[in-house]
Amino acid sequence: MSRNFIRKLAISSNISTYLSRTLIIITVTTTLLTGGILVIMQTYHFNRLSKQKSQEYINDQKIYIQEIVKNELEYVRIQNENFKQSINHKIKQNVTQAIHTAESIYQEYVGLKSEAEIKALIIATISSLKFEMEYEEVFISTMNGTGVYYPRNPEFSGKDMSLFKDANGMPVIYQEIKLLKTENEGFLDYVINSDKITDSAPHKKITFVKKFDHFNWYFGSKQYIDDYFPKFRNEIAQKIATVRFRNGGYVFLNHVNGTPIVMDGKVYNGSLNFLQTKNDIRHDVFVQELDVIKENPEGGFFYYKWNKINDTLPSDKCAYVQQFKEYDWLIGAGFYMDEINQGIVDQQKMLKQDQRRSIIIILMILILLLFLEAAIIYHFNKKYKSDFDRFFNFFFLSQNSFNKLTVSEFYFDEFKRAGVAANQMIMLREETEQRLIEEQKKATEADRLKSAFLANMSHEIRTPMNAIVGFSELLEDGTQDDEDRLVFIKLIRKNGEILLNLINDIIDISKIEANLLSIKKRPFLLQNFLDEIGNHYRELLASKPDKDIRFEITNQIESDNFMQTDETRLRQIIDNLLSNAIKFTSHGSISVDVRKEDDKLHFTISDTGIGIPTEQQSTIFERFMQAEHGQKVNFGGTGLGLAISKNLIELLGGSIEVKSEPGKGSAFHFYIASN
Repeated sequence: MSRNFIRKLAISSNISTYLSRTLIIITVTTTLLTGGILVIMQTYHFNRLSKQKSQEYINDQKIYIQEIVKNELEYVRIQNENFKQSINHKIKQNVTQAIHTAESIYQEYVGLKSEAEIKALIIATISSLKFEMEYEEVFISTMNGTGVYYPRNPEFSGKDMSLFKDANGMPVIYQEIKLLKTENEGFLDYVINSDKITDSAPHKKITFVKKFDHFNWYFGSKQYIDDYFPKFRNEIAQKIATVRFRNGGYVFLNHVNGTPIVMDGKVYNGSLNFLQTKNDIRHDVFVQELDVIKENPEGGFFYYKWNKINDTLPSDKCAYVQQFKEYDWLIGAGFYMDEINQGIVDQQKMLKQDQRRSIIIILMILILLLFLEAAIIYHFNKKYKSDFDRFFNFFFLSQNSFNKLTVSEFYFDEFKRAGVAANQMIMLREETEQRLIEEQKKATEADRLKSAFLANMSHEIRTPMNAIVGFSELLEDGTQDDEDRLVFIKLIRKNGEILLNLINDIIDISKIEANLLSIKKRPFLLQNFLDEIGNHYRELLASKPDKDIRFEITNQIESDNFMQTDETRLRQIIDNLLSNAIKFTSHGSISVDVRKEDDKLHFTISDTGIGIPTEQQSTIFERFMQAEHGQKVNFGGTGLGLAISKNLIELLGGSIEVKSEPGKGSAFHFYIASN
């Protein structure tokens, strides 16, 4: 009987009572065990923590100075990249300026002067160009290695330089030509006297070459890093000399040849060489630096003695050093061990104080937790039972009604979420019914559009097909004279082109729907592109006696401007817009205006046609949609042209809009990215 009583006391058939008792047992037991274990662990781990903290303190200092050194190395790397890029930019700018000048001369005099005269004029002009520094220059050679113009070596003109080698034995002309056979332009780097270790400069030469599209020429320019390196080195040294960290720490910078660059937190400008002063303590320290780099190329720690700033006696010091290999620089930083030892003693005192304080706090928290847990369990049991009863009552009542739960009356978030889900379940019925009605409307509209499109397509396909079949039958009649047969052939070809354009539109819209339409961007001259369009549409309008239309193209961009886009797709867009303008305009004017804003190319195609009603302007860019102009007027077409144009413009990085007024005409504005 006592066993059953204990079992009944521990395990109740009521879930709320069972949860309450379980929580009391678990929380009280867990609290007491946790408190006891924490007190024991605090005592047990104190000695081990003391040792670990001492080592961690030293390791933290090592990591700290290692990060400082790595940060400075990263700074040097970034500045070095900027340094070389500035030189690259300078020589590339010189060559680009020379090629633009030569191209302008060629375009101005081609057809007016002989090739030899144009060449001489280009060489004379290039020789007169002025650059920022006196040793900047541009040279010219042919792709087969014949020298054309070398400012400092006029004897190279007309000479075969393909096997020429510079003072370092490098076949420079051969390498330039080899590069340009696969690339339009590029950089070449040459190392000069790389076996000599010096801190004055890295002894490198950078050359930039670029093809010239005429005469089989290429232009080039070169610079020696030696001319710019001293200033760069001084800027790096000045920055590193300003770095300070804990306890007066600083960063040092040396060259592997023994020359100090930044020493004791200052830029060094003297003649000291660590490798030559063998009786000096600094000689041994520097040898250690070299040994560390030799054993650990990625950097390492070493210990030595060094005087603190404003102190005469050397102290034990730990330093980290790493090499910047491109210039053979050694960058390092360190800390003094006596300062670390004092920090460790202070840290151990703090640990003891923390230990005593932690034990007292744990005991106080244990007592407080026991009272707090009792209050929480009582509160939990009361709220949980209330939420549970409210939810079950809702399910019993909801069988015959659609009343919703008042979610704010629940206490626990789980019951609130369940209440929201229950309310959404009721709302879902109404939403499902409404959605079914809407889907039925959409299906009806889709079926109507499909039927309208098929009817329109059957008409659009049947019209040119009837013409092709009809005139083909007439051609079979041998009684036709040659003139009539020629007219019939032209009409068959015209209707075939109409049918082909219709099929191409259907293919394009299918590719767009399947995300298979590709864009191929290539550079082309904008003015030539606009001239071709102008000539084509002027001839087209001249062949239409029923149209009295003036056609104009206004280009507000320089005539030599190149743009980078898909020329074929851009022409397709403009053809669609101009075809619509001609279709809906019987007299007046059609114009194309081109301008550039920022990096966007803007087009405006305007006409004085019948215009588009305001309520239809938002739908004309949708597939199979056309503006309606009265029941008795049918302009033909599939309604795909504007939809295709809109998608092509978006693929080219732009957008399109229309402004129109019925009876006064329309203006389509669109822009695309120009590069």
